Amino acid sequence: MQIIFLLHDIHFGGGGERVTVNMANQLVGKGYLVTIVSLSRSKPSNIFSIDNRVAMEYLNFNFENGFNIPQKIASVYEVRKYFRQYAYDDKTVILGIGTYPSFLLTMLTKNKKLKTIGCQHSTYAAVKYVWTLLRKIFFHRLDAFVSLSEQDLPKLKKINKNSYVIPNSVSLFPEKPALLENKIILSIGRMDYNKGYDLLLDVFEKLTLLHPDWSLRIVGDGPLKKKIISRVETSDLKDRVEIFPPTNQIINHYLQASIYLMTSRTEGLGMVLLEAQACGLPIVSFDCETGPSDIVIDNKNGFLVECFNIERIVQRIALLCSDYDLRVKFGKRAIEDVRKFRPEAINSKWESLFEELFKQ
Repeated sequence: MQIIFLLHDIHFGGGGERVTVNMANQLVGKGYLVTIVSLSRSKPSNIFSIDNRVAMEYLNFNFENGFNIPQKIASVYEVRKYFRQYAYDDKTVILGIGTYPSFLLTMLTKNKKLKTIGCQHSTYAAVKYVWTLLRKIFFHRLDAFVSLSEQDLPKLKKINKNSYVIPNSVSLFPEKPALLENKIILSIGRMDYNKGYDLLLDVFEKLTLLHPDWSLRIVGDGPLKKKIISRVETSDLKDRVEIFPPTNQIINHYLQASIYLMTSRTEGLGMVLLEAQACGLPIVSFDCETGPSDIVIDNKNGFLVECFNIERIVQRIALLCSDYDLRVKFGKRAIEDVRKFRPEAINSKWESLFEELFKQ
């Protein structure tokens, strides 16, 4: 069986790209023929380690200045052209990673040997109105649709009756967990509105009044990066906040931190939360509509706080800052709880879905 992943830009370095690489590496290791097709141009290097048995293809769209309407129209034709010329010698499954790649799969001509699966990597409500409409019109054409969260499943079933829940797996398990001794709070992710980095800085600014000896480390990139950097450099946070680019050595950031903080407005599942738990970090997170509540058990392996309650989340972080034993307690429980997201457990769900689609 051949497995093909279609995504926006494999070089971007976000959660969807990390999930794609993890799945591709695991599936090719089990004997599947695996290809990653990126709409983007090729770049000299990638922050993720891709197994050399995974084939890489690029459709060569330039995203340096965004993804405009003419490019989106052209991408429909390019994707159809690419998959028309593909020689299907065996059963083939194509997974669209994210809303737009999933939409592109709905434009393909039906083929009995070809199955299309759309994969949602954010909450159902996170997409803009036009994509909400297009999703309702076209996504029934997909052979299946996969959500990360049970909370979104009823909504997705109204669009595509063959909708399923398969969470992300986590493959980042260090030999030894974080020591939780460094006074570092960590946050990782795409710097856009949904990830709530403006809220993150609001929270940390208030925390410094209680714990001025703690620092905040942000790892990521995105459209709001310049704005975030500007705010940090023109405020009292300048000496307390460090901003790092995406890296293929992300594990080092987890292991150097003592608390993981998430202030997202919306989430899918949150690969960073799974990775933080695998490294033994206690998590403090807003309880946004989907994602954190599937991972964080309040007062067991971290703290869940009502969305946008700045004062409350500051109190919870401050409690962990001042209590090393509590950090250790939560960190140990986190390592136990993340085991259900190990690759072998999640991959079996995907393989069962592949087989079921061809039986249908």
